[in-house]
Amino acid sequence: MDKKLQQIALDFYKSKAIKFSKEGFKFNLHAEHPEAPLSPNYLNLRDVFRDPRIRKNIAKQIVPIVKKLRPDILVDLPQSISPITTTISDITKIPMISIRSEALKGIKKNHGVKQSINGAFKNRQKVLIIDDVVSSYAFTKIKAIKVLKENGLKVIPKIIVVVDREEGGKEKLKKLKFDLINILGFKDILNLYLLKKLITKQDYKKSLEYGKFAKDYVLKET
Repeated sequence: MDKKLQQIALDFYKSKAIKFSKEGFKFNLHAEHPEAPLSPNYLNLRDVFRDPRIRKNIAKQIVPIVKKLRPDILVDLPQSISPITTTISDITKIPMISIRSEALKGIKKNHGVKQSINGAFKNRQKVLIIDDVVSSYAFTKIKAIKVLKENGLKVIPKIIVVVDREEGGKEKLKKLKFDLINILGFKDILNLYLLKKLITKQDYKKSLEYGKFAKDYVLKET
């Protein structure tokens, strides 16, 4: 991990975007499989992305990837990543659209305009999905791919995330022929925090154990 990525990871810690708890946290995995053990850590990047310095530093890491893939439109998945995607759009001059949260949850609107995507787009335009985190099942990304294709868009088979929790989501997407591009891996973040003595050895060990369990749990179903 280079110094710029280290700074981003340390900013997450300083901003309390990563929390550790003996009681544990529930994720989407637990909604489908309540018997799974709780996670000893929780990663929430929603607030940290509102810091202009951190937002700009993350965007700088993603912009070269976006330019290489040359999408017609950027797609952000509501709502955590929206500030980052907006910054990238401003830098690259590539327009963006947002999938409505109701569409990702499979909820049909019964009021207003019944559209699943906010923003202007044309049939068969190439779109690139950007999100904050991928965890075990990559539910939101898989649903987003479906919604975009249903709306006549060509989805570039690459998905950019800021953090890969390394719990099987990457492998889930690979089975759909989508490659995951992550700026940071969660194990690298944990290694840095342990090196800097920001977390205990117990938090480190339990986090690695949970990550392995979640990944094994997901992959045995595929």
